[in-house]
Amino acid sequence: MLLTNSSVILLNTVNAQESSTTEIFTDPLTVQATEIGQNFTVNINISSAVNLYAWQTGITFNPAVLECTGFYQGEFLRRSNETTIFLEHFKDMNNTAGIVYMRGCCILGPKPGISGSGKLAYATFRSIGTGVSDFHLTDILLVSSDVEDIEFEVEESFTANLQGTNYGIKIVNNLTGENNPTNPPLSGVFVTTFSSNEKKISFNARTVSDWFCQLSVPKALLRCNTLSEWTIEVDGTHIYYTATENSTHTSLIFKHGKGNHTVEVIGTEIGAEVPVVPSPLLLFVMAAALLGLVALIIALIDLKKTRNVLGHKHTLGLR
Repeated sequence: MLLTNSSVILLNTVNAQESSTTEIFTDPLTVQATEIGQNFTVNINISSAVNLYAWQTGITFNPAVLECTGFYQGEFLRRSNETTIFLEHFKDMNNTAGIVYMRGCCILGPKPGISGSGKLAYATFRSIGTGVSDFHLTDILLVSSDVEDIEFEVEESFTANLQGTNYGIKIVNNLTGENNPTNPPLSGVFVTTFSSNEKKISFNARTVSDWFCQLSVPKALLRCNTLSEWTIEVDGTHIYYTATENSTHTSLIFKHGKGNHTVEVIGTEIGAEVPVVPSPLLLFVMAAALLGLVALIIALIDLKKTRNVLGHKHTLGLR
């Protein structure tokens, strides 16, 4: 995989171990540039890896906000002083399109893979504008020392803006790449959008294998009164989903086959009916105003009574 074939010919095999799901993600998931010229480092991390011998991934970003200044190997595969090879795709990177084409890293020689958690790679960025940039990993492959694919989940987020407030929509998926594609990126999440008028979240998904997706949608952004009211369409066709919720988010899970797809997630209401809790200062001001209003009403009642008494005395000729 972008690596030399000889580097995966092993003299000894390593038995796979039981483990929890391997996860791969960027840290941070998003960055916000407040001025031009800011520098950011984005780590590509892995957790719960078992017998990882080689990996492959690229990354996309917002080219209106950032430019990539470098992409480097992390320490994960070298943590046991292993010799590794780190290679770049011949396309390198495209800052105009916001793409760092896939890189690959592999341990050399007949050695076991690495288990645990750590940093596979990291990318450096410089802000060329202001705003938010999400990061999406592309063309992911993880390979064991037995030259078998390792199943994984990738955790990502994309930002939606509603009335000047940014909300993060978390995505968990297993969109898988192919070995050293000639025209990457061929897998991942692309073209994320949110339409408040249509009450709809949209994105493109590409994968070479069957896949699943779990979305965590903030209710303050998009919601339904009941879980059954959500609509999920893939390429214009309604698909089955499962849904759960808590006080702040709705979780939607669905599966689909390989290929290039357009996904649309449609709710019924924009924003959530969140009760407003007054601040202590506001409560004090409200209480003071209420006491003042009560005092004013009492004074008016007393004045009215006094005028009535004086008027009654005047009619009797009293002074």
